[in-house]
Amino acid sequence: MHIEGWQWDDGNLDELARHELYPRTVFQVAEGRPRFRRNKGGRAASHQMIGPDNGGLIWVICIVEIAREPGLWRAITGWQADDAERAWYRGGRRR
Repeated sequence: MHIEGWQWDDGNLDELARHELYPRTVFQVAEGRPRFRRNKGGRAASHQMIGPDNGGLIWVICIVEIAREPGLWRAITGWQADDAERAWYRGGRRR
């Protein structure tokens, strides 16, 4: 996946903050070694970006590409990965 940059708006920033997820964490995960998979159908985000922040916590960040601006993405929501998500990140089944 190709990510050139991020787009932020107040609504998404508020949603991320409710999950104790902030732009700096999104940057850390994106600049590290994330893995990507398609999100479940019918969701606002098309993909999940899964990877560690600089402190080693593994995050699931739901993202969507801005249709009119290829390479520009918006983080919709996210959370700290559970056991199954961490296992997938570390080499489990790919979707």
